[in-house]
Amino acid sequence: MEKISCGIVLYNPEINRLKENIYSIKEQVDNIVFFDNGSKNINEIRKNLLSINKNFKIISSNKNRGIAYALNKIAQYAIDNGYNWLLTLDQDTVVSKNLVSIYRKYLNLPRVGQLACLYTDRNADNKVRKNKKQAYQKVKYCITSGTLINLEALKKVGGYDEQLFIDWVDNEICCRLRTFNYETYVINFYGFLQEMGHIKENRILFKKIYTPNYNPIRYYYNARNSIYVSQKYSDEKVYKIIFNQLKMATMISVFENEKLKKVKAIFTGIKDGFKID
Repeated sequence: MEKISCGIVLYNPEINRLKENIYSIKEQVDNIVFFDNGSKNINEIRKNLLSINKNFKIISSNKNRGIAYALNKIAQYAIDNGYNWLLTLDQDTVVSKNLVSIYRKYLNLPRVGQLACLYTDRNADNKVRKNKKQAYQKVKYCITSGTLINLEALKKVGGYDEQLFIDWVDNEICCRLRTFNYETYVINFYGFLQEMGHIKENRILFKKIYTPNYNPIRYYYNARNSIYVSQKYSDEKVYKIIFNQLKMATMISVFENEKLKKVKAIFTGIKDGFKID
């Protein structure tokens, strides 16, 4: 049977939610590897994790090195210890009890690079609709959390791009896998609960509009990295990315707080994205 590890990147997690995450997944995988990105509450984290299972692997950094760096360290540990697949989770993700057992049914799909599934956002009533006709489908992108990645494929493509501190790490690895002819599949079931920023529901007449309410730094990296990735891969369209960023800036100016800081962060991110080698 294929060996499956789970990797969770930590940064100042809320302990009770983290424990909820761990209890939801620990019986489904062969081990869990944590990478702590310089959390202030690392001693509390370590105490709680080891009280659940003393064999959990905890890798610590004295500063925040970003998502991609952390995922690469987790993946390398899993590869070095003979694991075939890595389930990546955010620290606040809570998975369903059958997530991994369902994924196992699809490990032999053609040229599978990673498997993803549908999810529910805790803060918004905006579930992705199931495709009633298909058990799975190929997709261009998926988010990192809840994704089961083929470690052999990840090793071949060179891992995650560490120039992407946060945001677009997930999209970039999808693009990179495609360049090596690996596929990303979404399996047609709801597999976990997730929090995408601090999503709020807004209304214009009878239409619902959701905004993520990120902080300015997050909007900066989202804009910067989207431009960088769209230039790096030929099947990405820079003009579409810029349009989407301007659309987000417009929604921020209408619905969110700190409008000026956030819009400025987006425009600075777009400019800086063209400067990355």
